[in-house]
Parts: sequence; C-alpha cells; structure tokens
Amino acid sequence: MLQDLHIRNLAVLSEASVQFEAGLNVLTGETGAGKSIIVDGLSLLAGARANNDLIRTGADSLTVTGRFRPSSTTPSAVSAEGSWREVLEVAGLEVDDDELVVVREVSREGRNRVFINNQPATLRLLTEIAPHLLQIHSQHEELGLVSPEYQRAWLDQVGVGRSDELLGRCAATFETYRALLQRLERASGSEQLRHERVDLLKFQISEIGNAHLEAGEEEGLRAERDTLRHSEHIQGALLAALALLAEDEGAAADRLAQGHQHIQEIVEWESEGNEWAAELNELRIRTEEVAASLRRRAAHVRSDPKRLDQVEDRLAEVERLARKYGSGSREILNYYQHAGKELEELQQDSNNAEELSVDLARALQEYREAAVELSQERRVWGELLAERVHQHLEDLAMEKARFEVGLSRRKRGDSPLVISGEPVEFSALGFDTVGFQLSANPGEEIAPLSRIASGGELSRVYLALQLAVRGSGQARPSTLIFDEVDSGIGGAEADALGSKLKRLASGGQILAVTHLPQVASFADRHFKVGKRLKQGRTHAFVKSLGSEDRVEEIARMLAGKTVTEVSRVHAREMIQSGRGSGR
Repeated sequence: MLQDLHIRNLAVLSEASVQFEAGLNVLTGETGAGKSIIVDGLSLLAGARANNDLIRTGADSLTVTGRFRPSSTTPSAVSAEGSWREVLEVAGLEVDDDELVVVREVSREGRNRVFINNQPATLRLLTEIAPHLLQIHSQHEELGLVSPEYQRAWLDQVGVGRSDELLGRCAATFETYRALLQRLERASGSEQLRHERVDLLKFQISEIGNAHLEAGEEEGLRAERDTLRHSEHIQGALLAALALLAEDEGAAADRLAQGHQHIQEIVEWESEGNEWAAELNELRIRTEEVAASLRRRAAHVRSDPKRLDQVEDRLAEVERLARKYGSGSREILNYYQHAGKELEELQQDSNNAEELSVDLARALQEYREAAVELSQERRVWGELLAERVHQHLEDLAMEKARFEVGLSRRKRGDSPLVISGEPVEFSALGFDTVGFQLSANPGEEIAPLSRIASGGELSRVYLALQLAVRGSGQARPSTLIFDEVDSGIGGAEADALGSKLKRLASGGQILAVTHLPQVASFADRHFKVGKRLKQGRTHAFVKSLGSEDRVEEIARMLAGKTVTEVSRVHAREMIQSGRGSGR
C-alpha cells in the first residue's frame, strides 16, 4: 500500500506531500487543475521513461518519493517472477520488511537516479519491483492487458487452487521431457563429440575438485586480506584509542571514575544524584570493557607477509576458477555438481539411446495429458470469467458489450506434440494461447482487445476483470491507480462505478482520478488538486479534504462554478449514501 507520496518540481507542482490510506482514495479538481501530475509522479515510481521536459521551469531536477508498505504476495497476472523481496535480494539490496521507500530523481542533464531504501538502484530494477507495488491504468496505459501472456495469467487466476495444481504438474512434466530430450540428443550425437565432452567434463570436475572450495570462502579471505594489508594502521589506531580510554594520564575511564566520586559526595542533598552516579559508573564500566577488547585485539594484530601471500594466492585461485565457472565459489560449486551429473548421464546414456527414446515418449505423453487437462479447465474458466465480466460491464454503461475468452494454439511443423492432428508449440505453461475479445456495441464484430477497445472501454474492461477475478480470492497489487476510468459514464452508471471501485478497494488500496461527483462520493479519503497564482507563477497544490471541504468540492462538481445550498444538500446526501456502500 502506498502510504506517502512526495513530489518536488514536477511540472507546475513545486512541492507536495500526500498521505494516502487504505480503501478508496479519490483525487478531483477542475479541468486543467493538474490531476494528471499526480499520475505522472506515480508513473515515474513505476519506472516510466522520463525526460527533462517534466522538470518545473527554473528547477534543476525533479524528485518523486514513495513510501510503501508492501504486501507479501501479488497475482501472477501483474507481477514478475518471485516476490519483491526476492527481486531485491537477488540484486544485492538490503530488505526492510516493514516498508519500502522508492526515490526517483530526474535532472536537466538527463541523469536518472533511483534509490530503494536509501540504496542506489537501477531503473531496470525499479521496473521489476514496481508491479508488486502499484499498477496504473488510464486512457493512455493498457497495463499489458492486450498481451496474450497477461491474459493467460488472468484466466488462470479464475481457477485458483486448481490452476496451481495443473500448472505445477504441467511444468514438472515439461521439465522431465526437456531433460530427457537433452540426454537423448547427447547420446545420439557424434561419438567423437561425446568423447570430447566427457574429457572436458572430467578435466573441469578434477580442476574444481582439487581446489577444495568452500562456499563463500572468498568473502572471509578478502576481509582477512584487508586486515593483513593494513595491520600496522589498525594496530596503531587500536593502541591510540586504548591510551585515550584507559592508559594515558587523565584517560576517559579515570575521569569517569572521578566524576562518579564527586557526584557521590552530593547524593545526600541532590535528588537526582544517585541516578547520575549510577550512569557515570555504568559508563566507566563500559569504557573499561571496550578498552579490554581493544587491548586483546591489538595484541593479536601483527604484520604477517607470509600469511598475506597465502591469502592472495588462494583468492587468485578462486578468482581464476570464477572466470571459468561462475562469479564466485557458490556458483563454481553449483557448476561442479551439474557437471558431475552430466558426466554420469553421458557415461550411462552412451549405450542406452533406445531406452532413452522410450522414456522420452512416455514423458511427452505425460506432459500431453497434463496440458490437455489444463486446456480443458481453461475453457471452463474462460466461460466463467466471461460471465462475471459481463455482469460488471452491464453496470458500467457497456450492457450491450460482448466479452469472450478464446483459446487457440500456434502451429509448429517440427513439434513432437500433436493436438487434434496438428503439431503445436508448447511450454511449461501448456500449449494454449489465450485471447480476450470484445464487441463494445451491437452489430460490431467481436475482435481482440488490441484492435477494438478504446481507452475508456479498455479501462472499464480492466475494472470488470479486477472485480471478476477478485471473487476467486486472488491477491492484488498493493495499489491500483485509475486515471479517469469514468470517461463516457454518467448517471446511474457513474454511481455503479463508484460502488464497484469502493468494493474493489476493500482490503486493499485504490487511487482514482475522477471528474464525477457520484464516484467521488464513495471515497474513503478525498483529495483536491488545484492551482493558484503566486508572485506571477502558477503553483499546483494537493489538499486533503475534511468533511465540510468535501461537501463543497462535490457540490462544485455537481453545480459548476456557482455552488448553491441545494447542491450542498445534494452533496451531503451523496456522501452519506456512499458511506459503507460497495456492492
């Protein structure tokens, strides 16, 4: 969930800090007030491309900072492989489970800087973790909704539980098939090439084995090397600190003891004397303990050129192997294990290619059974998803729309997998290509979303999908952002949209930019974006609205520039009706 957003020098917004909450957060304002600036700032946090045209006139750079309380899971439809924590750990960044702070800076010189939890990061890394944190949907952002991979992931979410089982079985049988295929290709290949590969593997295994590596040992060696290289400096610093703490005349420990003695003399008359004396005594004891530790360490720090040479030689050996087999000892040992397994398979497979062929055919059949069952279930899930989406589209002024989920297969002439008499492409995810299709109006031919849907229609389809899949109990990204999803909607449909957004925000967080009072009336927290003139310059602002200010803003949205008492009464009624709603 996005907790805080701070923007500085973005377009006409010189500086703004916004605190969002769980539930439905709504941003409103007059046309041209700068609502899109907030979305632009969030887009930068999501890894969007930036240029210096976004920087406020007269400023050298812009900065956007977001503080998130991340959820532990996100749906596969909108997230990269693994969790945000895994992505950061693989990148070598420290992880704080309580919050995630992302900073994006853009300078006029074209420099882009990214910081994650105060650690420098790359824009690529930001784009990897962003889907775990927020998803922005607007008239100009399709969120990949039109991609077959994205649509396949959405469909599989409908079969929660069952889909995990079938996808797991499909992936496992595919991996078995792939491994057997590689073994058979090696066994059936050139005998000379096989012998060359065996000899190479034997040499590599011997070379790594003779090094007797321990996982991660280079880390300790580098630390020891640094200590040995700077032993004289280290010992000098230790002894100097020791002298100041405990051994020189007037050392810290002696002065603390004297201070303790002086305070003891006044405890009879000073109410806080005992407390001061106890603190001074504790400081003296701790100082003497630190001094003792320094003394022990100084006694063991010695210049040892012979040991330094040994450490340097061992590091050189590890680094030599790393250049050939991996980036460090752990990867080298991992290669060692895989090489041993491959060598064993090569030696075993040399005379049993026929047996491998039988195993391969069996593995392909097991995969085929798993993939066919998955495909059959997907057809059922597709009908269920289409039915749910239709129900929501009817409430969003698209009652005549037709939404369908199509399954197809890609032909591939050399594929060993034959489905319905045709060789097809296949992977760990099965052999289906999933396609969402839409006919927005009666008489229009149904066609893929990428060819039919307008921005407003795509926004509503996306919202309907979110609501449809939510019924299956799947997790969502921490924050969903809808930018004017209400385009082309009014009246009862607008009321239904507000209700659906509030329902979708339950247990999560939605940020919605809207121009409809019906939608704004359902907000759990309402923000107004506006502009004011200061010293001849335009300044945008973001203001969190209290109850009365909120009434005034919704009344303005109802009546226009001239707000009347009638519009205020109507606004209060709408807000009261929106509280606790969400069907």
